[in-house]
Amino acid sequence: MVKLNAQDASFLAMESSNAPMHIGFLLTFKLPAKAPADFMQKLHAKLARFAVDVQPFNLRLKQQEGWSKLQPEWEVDEAVDLEYHLRHEALPWPGGERELGLAISRLHSLPLERSRPLWECTLIEGLQPGRFALYMKIHHALADGVGLMNQLSQILAESPRGASLPPWSAPVAAAPAPKATQAADDDWRRFFEGLLGKIGKPKPERKGASGLPRGPRCILNGNTTGRRRFATQRLELARVKAIAKAADATVNDVVLAVCSGVLRTYLEEVDRIPKDSLLVSVPVALPREAGQTIGNSVAGVHAPLATHIADPKKRLLAIRDAMRDAKEEFNRLPVALNRAINSLGMLAMMMVPKRENTDPENAAFTNLTISNVPGPKQKLYFNGAEMDGMYPVSVLAGDHRLNITVLGYHEGLHFGFIACPDTLSSVQKLAVRLPLALRELERAVGIGRAARVNA
Repeated sequence: MVKLNAQDASFLAMESSNAPMHIGFLLTFKLPAKAPADFMQKLHAKLARFAVDVQPFNLRLKQQEGWSKLQPEWEVDEAVDLEYHLRHEALPWPGGERELGLAISRLHSLPLERSRPLWECTLIEGLQPGRFALYMKIHHALADGVGLMNQLSQILAESPRGASLPPWSAPVAAAPAPKATQAADDDWRRFFEGLLGKIGKPKPERKGASGLPRGPRCILNGNTTGRRRFATQRLELARVKAIAKAADATVNDVVLAVCSGVLRTYLEEVDRIPKDSLLVSVPVALPREAGQTIGNSVAGVHAPLATHIADPKKRLLAIRDAMRDAKEEFNRLPVALNRAINSLGMLAMMMVPKRENTDPENAAFTNLTISNVPGPKQKLYFNGAEMDGMYPVSVLAGDHRLNITVLGYHEGLHFGFIACPDTLSSVQKLAVRLPLALRELERAVGIGRAARVNA
């Protein structure tokens, strides 16, 4: 038996018919040269021969009664039905990006069956021209984005001839004991010194009655249904790095600024832009506990997205400075305390009523989540097929209607947008506008076409 920690258990508690709590990845591949007509059938048959004997894929929720439900546990499933968990389907004609997006939207909307191990993997053929996809989802109680990325890396090789195992048969090394950089009491001392130093200083964030930072009223918050709509976009990493260098910022600062530009344009078009800046939650990976192979190890920082600033350069610089301040405050906290604060924050999100955001005191603590997951830098292959896309598919937590998660792979940044189409329409418009927002930033910081080509 494996007991769930508070953070993992909160993802189970947050789940409802309107809020499925699984995350996923969409991987797209080019069929190998001279691939036979039955390549996908053979690939499915090959994967189906491997035993499911690796955590978290062989774990299921233990059936509990009464008060024991307050401390959920995992138990090993000795007879996982791989035929149920590994699926194979084909896109309808013409098999383009639209059909793929609709397929992933449908698959990601379906909740996982709690009587079984909480994951599914789907091979998708018929993606044109000459491509296929693999979509995998797993409950957030079993893995965070970094953890699932580590699991999926097991199926990928660095050459077309490289061997690969499916993630449910390839063990991931347990995390080593974290190296202490300083004594724990020194950590706490720095935290309280920093806290005392902030007393009396004004804070830029809006505050609710609780005293916690609040985002403004916005159509990005409110009721949701269980339906999800997924959209993707890819940006060249070199172009993002060039902007970051020109503005003395980080790649993540530029990612936030690009998203901010897209959101500002969208909210202006629908005449619903708040006069105050949107407040974003940015997840931060924490060191895993010694021996940890499953579950979550993440906290988050909150920062304004500067959506109230019209000038793109000034917006980027405001985001850069806000993120520096947020990370400085975050780093004052011991890791254990950051974990605890994140768990308490998730508990607070569960208590926020799912209703239209018409009252500032009923607003979410943040308006949306934008996450940046580190990914592989080299080109990778799967059973001889070159991977040309790797897109994260995330969750909508609390009263968020939109989540943007980014993953770096090879020479690109791969954006995955997930939204509730019943309450926030046209998520595809957001994805389409990303390149326009990137070009706007390039012009704002003085990067011309020649510089972009040479970056």
